[in-house]
Order: sequence, then structure tokens, then C-alpha cells
Amino acid sequence: MSKSNETKHEILSNWIRGNIDNGTFQPGSKIPSEKELAQKFGYSRQTVRYSIGKLAAEGILIKEQGKGTFVSDEKVQKAKQTTNRIGVITTYLNDYIFPSIIQGIEGVLTKEGYTLSLGITYNNSLNEEQCLLQILESGVDGIIIEGTKSALPNRNEDLFQNIKKNGIPLVFINGFYSGYNNSYVVMDDVKAGEMITEELINKGHREIGGIFKSDDMQGIKRFEGMIQMAKKHNIAINDRSILWFTTEDMEYLFNGKMDQYILSRFNNCTGVVCYNDEIASNFIEILKRNQLKVKDNMSVVSFDNSFLAKENLYNLTSIDYPSKLIGISAAKVLLKMIKNPLYEKKIKLKPSIIIRDSVKTIK
Repeated sequence: MSKSNETKHEILSNWIRGNIDNGTFQPGSKIPSEKELAQKFGYSRQTVRYSIGKLAAEGILIKEQGKGTFVSDEKVQKAKQTTNRIGVITTYLNDYIFPSIIQGIEGVLTKEGYTLSLGITYNNSLNEEQCLLQILESGVDGIIIEGTKSALPNRNEDLFQNIKKNGIPLVFINGFYSGYNNSYVVMDDVKAGEMITEELINKGHREIGGIFKSDDMQGIKRFEGMIQMAKKHNIAINDRSILWFTTEDMEYLFNGKMDQYILSRFNNCTGVVCYNDEIASNFIEILKRNQLKVKDNMSVVSFDNSFLAKENLYNLTSIDYPSKLIGISAAKVLLKMIKNPLYEKKIKLKPSIIIRDSVKTIK
């Protein structure tokens, strides 16, 4: 009898586990097909596929194309050959800093004979779960991943624990989950926050605001750096002058309807630190819509030094994000982890600042 609060895929997963535990399904034996299980339980094929995929990701089941799904056999698993495939999961793929990251990863791994299996989460935890399941189902020798909503509790912790348990090397990039002790390659975002804030302070700014992302680790760390530098110079940052947003807020925050509210948060500010160049460009568009000028009316600084920061676009003073180096470094760390399962490396790259013309000097 199933518990009333169990989901369909939990009921099916527990049924399969139970039949393995009681010996009905022996190691190496084939379990009923997706179609048979769907008919038996009255579930959709999608629900059945999801349950099997999750058990396969945990190493309990093995899917063999054209043959079916089998109960994992430790001897079979140990004899299993490498796939020469690496799973790479990022929040986005074709724009902003991400092509450079992928290029860096690919340049290192293809030389070693590996192919990439790419997944995109759009910073959504359910998408991350699906990406992990698909990559684990297809089989990989290692994973490079940008954590989704890395400032929040990890909703897919069970999958990450199974990855670790099954000895699959994993390297985080850009951000990582708190409490998950693994290799990572990130920029020192606290230091970056200090540097970009100091640029405003050195040019006479004392009333400083900020726009930061609350669901990603980078936003929290960059804000932390801002606060530390302000304290060093005995400057008080007003909570009202810090605007926090999540991934889902983006489309509403900058569509024009919130302009007056956003501007009111920075009434007394002479400079604003933006989470990244994309946010800075959106904020500058708000200023333009309200007949305000960058530098003359409001100094704006940001992070990433993307194409948006260039002189021919928004001409932003911005922290340079070493995106290609992050990809190269992550790939090199992963290769070492594949060769040596005990190898672990935590890398924080030093940030640098690119000075342009978006900060006014206040005497």
C-alpha cells in the first residue's frame, strides 16, 4: 500500500526498489518495459520514463538502447568501458559570457578525445534535474556544471550525492552549492565586489546603491564585497538603496512599468553597482527613458566586461570575467580527477577591472 502523499514516480520507484530488495528482480535481470509498467500502474509513459531515469542515475538500473532496462550488477558496472563523453551543464548557452566558457572547455577536452554532451537549465531547478538525468542516462566520464540558483538550498542534492557515490568526477563553474564539497573554478566575486565599489569611492562617491541577484551565489558574494569595501571607508550602505531580484523577476523588473519604483530606490545615490552588464544595460535604459544620463546623473558600474560593456554600446566600467580561462581551468581539473579519483581542486581566479567612462568624479 502506497502512502497518500507519494507522487506517482515515487510509488513506481519504490515498487521497483522493493522488487529488487526481495529478489524478484535479480542483479543483471531485465525489468518490465516502459509500456508494461505504464499499463500495470495506469501511468503515462513519461512518468514511467522519469522514474526509470532517476533510478538509472542512482546506479540502481542500467538502460541499454534497443535491449531494455536491467538491474545494475556491480561486476557489470566495473567492467563498463569509458564513454569518452563529458557532460557540460550551464544556465545559458548561446549568449553573454557562455560561448567563451564552452569554447574553453571544448578546446581542452577535444584534444584528449572527448566529446561534449551539453545541457541548459535557464537557471531553473527542474531543468537542472532533467539535464542531470539525461546526461547520466547517456553515460559520461565526468561532469562540468554551473549550479542552478546556487545561493538557495540545492533541490537536486539527491542526484549530486548519487553522482559522488558512483564515482563520477564533477567540477562546478561560476558558482557552487554550499555544503557540497567538490572541485570548482570560480572568479573571486567578493574581491570583485570590493574592486568595483572602490572605483566609485575613489572618485568621490559616498551614496552608493546596488542591484543584485539573490538566487545565485555570485550576487551574494559581489554584494558582500561591496559591503566590505564600504565599511573599510566608513561608508554606510542604506538597505533601501539595494534592490534584490531573482531570475523570474527579470522580465517584470525592466519592462518599463517599474521605472519609477526602481529610480525611487536610488533617489539619494550618485552611483549604482549592478550585478552584471546585462542588468547595467537594463538600468541604463531606464535612465534614458526618464531623460537621465549615465555619468552626469548617475554613475553605473558592473561585472563581466561582456560585449555590452564595450565603448560602442554602454561604455561601462566593469570587472573583467575570465570566462574562457574558467572553461579551460575546469576542463583541466576534470581531466586530473578522471585520472586520479582522489584529486580535488578549488580555484578562485583573481578579478581585474576595465575602466571606461561610466563613472563621474565628484569633488
